Amino acid sequence: MPSGTGGPGRLPAAALPLLVLVVALFAGGGWLLMTKQQELDRAKAALGGAQQQVVRLQAEQEELTQQLDANREELSAREERLASLRAQLSSASQELEQSRQDAHELKTRHEAIVAERDQLQGRIAGIAGERDELRARGERLAEEKEEMGRSVSRLRERLALLDRDYQKLAVQLEQIKAAPLPSLSVIGASGPMTNSSQPPQGYTAPPPIPQAVVELPPIIVRKDQAGMAVPVRGRVVEVNEPHGFIVVDKGSLDGVRVGMALELMRGGASVGRATVVRVRPQLAACDIVRARSPGPIQSGDVAVQAGP
Repeated sequence: MPSGTGGPGRLPAAALPLLVLVVALFAGGGWLLMTKQQELDRAKAALGGAQQQVVRLQAEQEELTQQLDANREELSAREERLASLRAQLSSASQELEQSRQDAHELKTRHEAIVAERDQLQGRIAGIAGERDELRARGERLAEEKEEMGRSVSRLRERLALLDRDYQKLAVQLEQIKAAPLPSLSVIGASGPMTNSSQPPQGYTAPPPIPQAVVELPPIIVRKDQAGMAVPVRGRVVEVNEPHGFIVVDKGSLDGVRVGMALELMRGGASVGRATVVRVRPQLAACDIVRARSPGPIQSGDVAVQAGP
């Protein structure tokens, strides 16, 4: 047998290194495969962790997306609220400016009202003075009215006495006229009696007839610049309905005289007529002759001199 060969079951010497190499390769491949398997397991474990982390990240992303949407909605609502607040602020600014203008106008009106109040207080003080003066004048007029009432009563009593004396004189005159003497000629109640011869014996002359003397006040007639007579024109200052007389603010200085007729006017219409019975320098008392519509005679009515 050649030297380079072995017996059965033996490898050649040249194949021994190759076998060692193959064994080594198999041993290294198994270790390498084991290492790769371990790395693969580690990679799978890492991949599972990564997948879990991805799932967790996706959940976090969805949660963040929801929060972002909620934040966007909240931001939109806040922007709308901000716009509303800006509009309210603008409206409030306009209202504030209007309030300032109103306050300025109110201040101006207040100043005007204060000035008007001061004027009214001055006028009230003046009116109070006029009221006191009118009250004093009214008291004087009341006193004069009472005196005029007493004077009117005396004049009426005197007039009644004069009427009685006149009736007596009229009766005596009728008696004398009814039975005159043959030799007498009766001319009048106060006239002379003529006689052609002496009266017969036993004749008694009638008593002299008393004569009533009535003294009339002087007649004063006012004239204007042209010399024309101006009718008296005044106003009623007092009305006494129970006694039926009035007081006029014109007197003897204005041409008023006893017996003068006055037409009482209101608004151009006649409301009555009166006759003067008592005269003073600046006042006159008048009896109401008649009263007409549109109403009773009252203070302020115009009294105008009327014809007889």
